[in-house]
Amino acid sequence: MLRCRCNTAVTEITEALEDAGLRVMLSFDSRLTAAPTVCPHHGTEQCDCQIVILLVYGTEERPATLMAHGQDGETWISIASAPGQRSSPNLEATIKRTLSPLSITVMAE
Repeated sequence: MLRCRCNTAVTEITEALEDAGLRVMLSFDSRLTAAPTVCPHHGTEQCDCQIVILLVYGTEERPATLMAHGQDGETWISIASAPGQRSSPNLEATIKRTLSPLSITVMAE
């Protein structure tokens, strides 16, 4: 977890991963969706909740999918996995090792 807003966390994460030689691609950002929705945590449209999905590529063909979930000035990071779509353990280990100096614990989902 990072004690900062999601946009700031995503910028820090992206820079760290790219400095480590990985490619990072934005796949989804809830703040960029067209329709405003009521936040399930705050009950209003005005909140700082955000979900960002990043695809992280190493030398492997299949990317790792990182999810950043920001709420109330804190951001949690997890590696998402679905059956048949899991990234390589080597890539996941590289991501965790790269992000550990940022005091981020990357959770497997």
